[in-house]
Amino acid sequence: MRHATNVRRWLHLTRRWLYLSHRWLGIFMCLLVAMWFFSGVVMMYVGFPSLTRAERLAALPELEQDRLRVEPAELLRRLDPAQTIEELRLTSVLGRPAWLVRTGDDTRHGLFADTGGMIGGIDAEDALHASRVYAHATGLSSTQPVHKALLFMDQWSVSSGLHPHRPLHAVALNDPAGTELYVSSVTGEVVRDTSALERGWNWLGANLHWIYPMQLRRHSSVWHWVVVVLSIAGLVSIVTGAVIGVVRLRFRRRYRGKDVTPYRGTMQLHHILGLIFLVPLTTYLFSGLLSMNPWGVFDDEVPFSARLAAYKGAPTVRDNLTDEALSSPARNLDLPPDTRELVWQWIGGSNYAYAVTGDGQRQMLTSLKQDCLEESALAQIQQVMESHRTVSIEKLSDYDLYYYSHHKRWRALPILRVRFDDANATWYHIDLTTGELINQLTETGRARRWLYNGLHSLDFRFLIDNRPAWDLAVIGLCSAGFLFSTTAVVVSWRRLLRIRKRQRTQQARQARQS
Repeated sequence: MRHATNVRRWLHLTRRWLYLSHRWLGIFMCLLVAMWFFSGVVMMYVGFPSLTRAERLAALPELEQDRLRVEPAELLRRLDPAQTIEELRLTSVLGRPAWLVRTGDDTRHGLFADTGGMIGGIDAEDALHASRVYAHATGLSSTQPVHKALLFMDQWSVSSGLHPHRPLHAVALNDPAGTELYVSSVTGEVVRDTSALERGWNWLGANLHWIYPMQLRRHSSVWHWVVVVLSIAGLVSIVTGAVIGVVRLRFRRRYRGKDVTPYRGTMQLHHILGLIFLVPLTTYLFSGLLSMNPWGVFDDEVPFSARLAAYKGAPTVRDNLTDEALSSPARNLDLPPDTRELVWQWIGGSNYAYAVTGDGQRQMLTSLKQDCLEESALAQIQQVMESHRTVSIEKLSDYDLYYYSHHKRWRALPILRVRFDDANATWYHIDLTTGELINQLTETGRARRWLYNGLHSLDFRFLIDNRPAWDLAVIGLCSAGFLFSTTAVVVSWRRLLRIRKRQRTQQARQARQS
């Protein structure tokens, strides 16, 4: 008898906490969840501001070989000899040819290729000049650029990829589109552009969806855990609501003779919608949580950066100073028409170069031919994974389930996919045009592709390859989620009003008694 009483007490307590948890988490989270669904639709069409590859190349003038008077060795001699060179570029800065180097500590160094002057300490006048060059090259009708500020970070420059370029010069072009540029104080490059339209829509898009106020985002660890905790709270609210919703359903002894739910009005709609859209609601919040990689659940045992370093085998600055191929490379190469940039990379310690034209086409310039490049890249990745057997080698000339492009983002084709039999069943993708190692895809990475990209963004090929099918599916589900969340807002508001009314009644009663 005592045991049965304890069981009933435990069931009563569990049920009470289930209802209380759902009620108060729902009150706390309903506006946020509604905001996530609404802002998700906005982000389908207006992404967070960035300088796209096409925009960056369009702003670069064509390289003129007769202006190249200084060799990259002149820049290398001024760097720490122990540092590795991760990338060497011949590009344009402030409208002038310039050598730019990225070293192993992810710092940038530059030197003008026409005069040999070091690039650094870019001031406000330099930033204005860089902005004029950018505006002229891209056809923006700028009247008079205005230097707004030298800043470490603002709302539109929170991205971690901009860290090596900070502080940034913010310049307003004063053109009809309200364009604002961010110029690196390290290299003088334009590293981000925004328009008034982008900034306006992003207050309803990415800034809401990612909980991206600059004051929070600048503290990356705090921001990470805020999003993780809120995602978990929203998920718990959905799960507890699902349990309550199922328990309260009646298909036989119905409520009031015909209703399967005990609720009426908005609460009834909330109950029914929650059960109908339970699966997409749950997967949306769950995949959103996974996008933050909580507790490193998607971390690879061997990080890609380590594999990439082994693949490139980039020598140190000291070793590069004695490399004959870098003595005066740009003047000795036959550049294709409209070359905007030259890029030097390494495979197994051997350097090679390719040209990038204004339309984004890439062309090898060194003695490495296509067949030789493919053989070198394959041999090097097999050496990196020397203790593991190669399972398969595929050439992809089109996108597939695991290597694809969405929202017209540029991704290299054709590529080489090499699979290995290591414990993580690792795949590697190699750009067959330039030999660059693009990414590493382990079992956890492939799981993330489905659990995050698949569930959160509906990145399924049968949808993204057949737009507007994808648009209709995402907008339809987000609209249903927003409607459901709106019912939760109404229910929560009425609950809070009842609580407030009860408190006032109690206060009035106490006042009369006193």
